[in-house]
Amino acid sequence: MHIIENLSNNKIKEITKLHQKKYRDEYSLFIAEGEKAFNELINEKIEIKEIIKSPKIQIPDGEYTVYNADESIMKKLSTTSSPCEIIAVAKKKAYNINVFKTRNNLILIEEISDPGNLGTIIRSCAAFGVEGIILCGDCVEIYSPKVIRSSAGNFFKVPIIQIKDKEELKKHFSEYKFISTSLSNSNNISINECAKLQKRIIMFGSEANGLSEKLTKFADKNIKIKMDNNVDSLNLAVSASIILYCLKNQ
Repeated sequence: MHIIENLSNNKIKEITKLHQKKYRDEYSLFIAEGEKAFNELINEKIEIKEIIKSPKIQIPDGEYTVYNADESIMKKLSTTSSPCEIIAVAKKKAYNINVFKTRNNLILIEEISDPGNLGTIIRSCAAFGVEGIILCGDCVEIYSPKVIRSSAGNFFKVPIIQIKDKEELKKHFSEYKFISTSLSNSNNISINECAKLQKRIIMFGSEANGLSEKLTKFADKNIKIKMDNNVDSLNLAVSASIILYCLKNQ
């Protein structure tokens, strides 16, 4: 057991670098804050490098270095205004796209920019049986601390890959039916019909612009959420959660 006693400790400098995306990318590491996130790392067998924690927190033995630290140091290491009592430094997990091709129930999110929305969608995917998430185009960073927090201990329950080039979709997923969720597409099917499709990819658009015209035209079919006339749209994470719940319960 090691102890970090002052804010000038080099270990603090190393870990706070991981608050920035460029260092998370460079070292292929990320930080997970809180007991729920730590327990997920253990349960999903994610490689943990280091643990920094309050002395009163008890954790299982493992192949990681453990540091005890006081509240002032935990606050320095935290990415939130209310610091947690345990922070883990862990290795990123990379998924091969071939893993996705063996699964039937996938979703695609295009140009998502809000980490809270992505974390919430990951949580809903875990709850409603989605087998993989494809991020398409210029999206928020997967390992953003806010994404991990918002997934509420479900971050590693659903594999995620990122495809920058939309032209790659047909190449990799030619056997799948692509289902858009666009207000402008009239080629609609019911939730019940969609639920019966094998090898399907439900596509959701960005918060600001919705699904692009290119992917809307790319779709085989479209599904919509019925709403009262005085509401023209819903939050992205809310929309995705409603559709995934409906598909799960058909």
